[in-house]
Amino acid sequence: MANQPYPQDPRGPGYAPPPGPNDDTVESVKAPGVAMERQRESYMDSSGNRVENQVETYEDTNLRKASLRNWITGVVYFLLGVLEVILGLRFIFRLLGANEGNDFTRALYDFSHIFVGPFNGIFNDQTIGSRSVFELSTLVAMLIYALIAWGLVSLARVLLSPTYGGQRVSTTRRRQNF
Repeated sequence: MANQPYPQDPRGPGYAPPPGPNDDTVESVKAPGVAMERQRESYMDSSGNRVENQVETYEDTNLRKASLRNWITGVVYFLLGVLEVILGLRFIFRLLGANEGNDFTRALYDFSHIFVGPFNGIFNDQTIGSRSVFELSTLVAMLIYALIAWGLVSLARVLLSPTYGGQRVSTTRRRQNF
């Protein structure tokens, strides 16, 4: 019955154990960025049945680095997006001369001033009409924060880059039952 969809029952007649050692085997493979350990154990239980257990552990440090790098990139770009939207709203509201007496506008200006404040005074903001202001400092802040985010993501890519090449080391230990 070689074409069975399921493996043969080890308790049935004519069961032949799969080829391989009849002893306990631990095999370790270490390469740059990858660690794997395979353990095979076989024994006879009290009823005379052969019991086999095989465990494989695989750890890919390159995959872990890539996941962390993608997480950092996502978080940094999300925070940048939120900040850019807030600063963009500030720029548009100031350009269109939004009413500063409105609660939403006042909250937006107060919150965004924390991020625009360090850039005030670099350039003179131009007044257009009686209430409209072309805030160049807000545009400079948007540019600087985008460059900082790009720098952080680039640093994460460098620090968490995959490691390739090197030498593969494999170790096998077997314990024979005598």
